[in-house]
Parts: sequence; C-alpha cells; structure tokens
Amino acid sequence: MRQWAACLLLLLAFAALGYADAARPEYPCYRPCIAPRVDGEVADDPAWKNIPAVTGFYVLGGGYAKAKQTTAQACWDDQAFYVAMTCEEPDVPNLRLTVRDGGNFWEDDGVEIFIQPGEGKQVFQFGVTARGAKGGFEGFPDISKLRAGATMGDGWYSIELRVPHEVLRAKPRQGDRWLGNFCRNIFTTMSGGDKFTSWAPLKTRFLEPENFAFFKLCGPAPSQEEADKLSAQLNENYRATLITALAAAAQKAKEHIPVLGEAADHPTFGPQARELRRRWWRLVRLARRAEQASVWELRQAVTTSEALLDQSHKLKYDYLIAKLLEE
Repeated sequence: MRQWAACLLLLLAFAALGYADAARPEYPCYRPCIAPRVDGEVADDPAWKNIPAVTGFYVLGGGYAKAKQTTAQACWDDQAFYVAMTCEEPDVPNLRLTVRDGGNFWEDDGVEIFIQPGEGKQVFQFGVTARGAKGGFEGFPDISKLRAGATMGDGWYSIELRVPHEVLRAKPRQGDRWLGNFCRNIFTTMSGGDKFTSWAPLKTRFLEPENFAFFKLCGPAPSQEEADKLSAQLNENYRATLITALAAAAQKAKEHIPVLGEAADHPTFGPQARELRRRWWRLVRLARRAEQASVWELRQAVTTSEALLDQSHKLKYDYLIAKLLEE
C-alpha cells in the first residue's frame, strides 16, 4: 500500500503542474542563417543550431507526457516555412511504418504540424511519418510541393518538413503572428507512450485552432547562446515540473539507501543492492543541483525513478525476509 501511495504521489507531482488554462504559448520563428537541408538529419544541420527548441509535449486532454517526449523547432524564409521535430523513441525497430506519400499518415507513428497563417485564415494540416512519408488533410494542401525527410537512430527519430508559402496561400512578413501546433502520433507503445501528444495543450483533438500556439515571424536567427537562452525560457514551465517530480523522487532515497547499504555485503543481494544504492545517490546529487541540470538530465532521472523505486522496494523486502529467516 505504501509503495502504491508513493508512486501515486510521484505521478501527481509530475502531472499536476502540467495542464492549466494558461495563455497560449508563443513560439518565435526566426529566419535561419541558411535554409535547412530537409533530409531528416536535424542534429547535424547547421540551419537549426540557432533556432530555439521547445519540448514538454502534453497528452491530449491531460498533463505532460511522461514517456516519449518530443522536441520541435520552426523557422521561415521568403520561400517557405520549415519544421524540425526530434522524437524520443525506444521502440524504433518496431514502429508502425506502412503509409506512403499521400496516405493516411495519422495511422503510422509520426508527427503532424498545423499551420494557420493568421487568425481567421484557413488551417492547414501536414503529416510526416517516422519513415518520411508526407501527407496533408485539413485545408487540402498540395503535398506534391512539400519536401519531407526522416531519419532514425538509437532511441529516437527526427523529421523535417518544408512547406512553400504558396501552399499556405500566404505572403508572410516579419512581425506577423501565425497560429499552429506541433503534434505527434504514437502507435508503438512497447516501452510506454501516450497515443496523442502536442506542444500547445489541447483538449479532445489535434484540430483545435482556438487552442493553437502563436507562431511569431521574427527576423534573423540569434546567436546559438541566445537561442539556448530562449529555449530555456520557452521550456521553463516543463523544467519546473521536472524539478518538482525529481525532488519528490529524491525524498524516497532515505527510505531505501540505509537498507541497500546493509544488503550491499550480502552474498545474494549484494550486487543489485550496490547498484541500486549508486543509482539513488546519483538521483539525490542531481536533485541537489537541479537548477543547473539540463532538461534532458532531469527528464531521464524522473522517467527512470519509478523503476528505481519498484526495484528498491522489492529488494528491500526480499532482503529483510531472507535476513529474518537466516536468524
């Protein structure tokens, strides 16, 4: 019962701050120093180095997604609007990848991008699967003019999309405020994951223009240092939620570290006890320097803390029972 209550408290700490009726988020879309290559290789493309990145995707109708988070970026030039998304994906070998260009992209693992070039304007929906198949639906965009790319790695995949302004029937100018959202479909859930997630929080479906974020069209991209600062500001609420969840997890260390230390010399339980104790101390040290840690570090610690708690609880009582029987 105590273990269940502890897990529930951790889940609540992680999710409670995640969904609120706050003002619409605003993403600054800068002009890149060079146009993205649109081949799916986001990390190695210099065009994205100076472009702010946002994460902390929400579950549709709920709080922050706990498994399989996503990072998104966007920029524009005189010819097109560009989007890059990098998706955490431990289940890469098992992804659903059946759709081809022009097919029902929403039936495969992949992303969706919504763009509304001004309030009251037509909303356009685009999709790119984890394999790079592209499509469109809302607004009936001409997908033959789109360029998309995707690549997969160890525990992730990334996509890029280029949408010419003629497809959006728009003539953008610096200072314009468009609307839109970055969304993701997750059908492969062997290691967890919520089916539908988005950056701007939505209630019941992806097509909710009244809840879209603002995309502000800005001038030339800032320096990488300034872009990193902007990213930190954009992700501030998500970071605060992670720090709260990490602090709650770290509080459980004092319940387990003493017994794990005692079990460290046991011939049967010793190796696992020592490893679990090391993991708890790493988590505690990270909690102490949480303000300096990256969002990625915080996220990794929070997402692995539940398994750490479960494993420690089991070993603790297995060891105590064994010790009692030995006596």
